[in-house]
Amino acid sequence: MDKLRGNNAAGENPFKRPMNALQKQWYRVLLARRVGFGQRPPPDEKEPTYADICRQRYAASFRRYNECFRREMAKHEEMQRCAIDAMRVHRTFAITTLWLPLHSKREINSTLETLEKVLTAKERRRLQEILKQGESWHSHR
Repeated sequence: MDKLRGNNAAGENPFKRPMNALQKQWYRVLLARRVGFGQRPPPDEKEPTYADICRQRYAASFRRYNECFRREMAKHEEMQRCAIDAMRVHRTFAITTLWLPLHSKREINSTLETLEKVLTAKERRRLQEILKQGESWHSHR
């Protein structure tokens, strides 16, 4: 718990976790994909090439998949019995999901930074109490 207080005193988010090797690898893949798209062709071009059509289809399906995934995760969070379970589901699946190409490092960090703004001071205190109780329970085992 002292570690959390130390990070929080420094102004850092206590929920932020470092990326593991697999997450770093997928982050590199995501960057490579974005670089691969390159410059957009000028709009006055007469015939779109097959590569342009494929790029548009790929981007549209990527957006549809992302929207569907977010809807499913929101429903899954709503089905949890209590708020702490919903928070665990959100943290485990929506922030550091196994399908990392859907989330960039910037998006993960912005989500973690806004998490502090979402919780009120009372909720944040209660969360710290719950985390403290969890740590003391694990240390007795």
